[in-house]
Amino acid sequence: MTRTTRHLMVGAMVTTLGGGGRAAVAAGVDTPAMPRVRSHHPGIASLIERAAERSKTFRGLVAAINTSNGLVYVEEGQCGRHVVKSCVAAVTQTATTRILVVKVDIRNADSELMGLIGHELRHAIEILGDPSVADATSMYFLYQRIGRLGAYTAFETQAAVQAGHAVRAEVSKYRAGGH
Repeated sequence: MTRTTRHLMVGAMVTTLGGGGRAAVAAGVDTPAMPRVRSHHPGIASLIERAAERSKTFRGLVAAINTSNGLVYVEEGQCGRHVVKSCVAAVTQTATTRILVVKVDIRNADSELMGLIGHELRHAIEILGDPSVADATSMYFLYQRIGRLGAYTAFETQAAVQAGHAVRAEVSKYRAGGH
């Protein structure tokens, strides 16, 4: 087991024992006892909860991941040469679980950050939907098949682009509606 995997698994236990996801349950968002989309960063964890409250698309992405064998950690970090604002940075596999690490540049406005996370959650669904993806190499080959080369030599899918736009629009509409 790699050091990163151990760190993430210990974090998962702390999140679970600490009652992670209680605020989402209180807000009426259906979450499992151990949410599969999580963060060690308190600000990002709060943002995930707020995005789930404000965006039907975001809730759907989280619900799809909650039915998978994956855990998605959304953490603060840089992608590439700091030109990409978010990415799926790592995929590892244990005996029963695939662990994905999404990095996001938190120097963005909340609504933009919610859209970026939604975009990456859609990528997580694509990855978790292919049982053969268990590491960076198999993820690369998946995106060679299903993606197209986007900016800065990163692979992209139309579904992820649309998910990010939908989350941003729903979050903006929520705010504009006085909620």
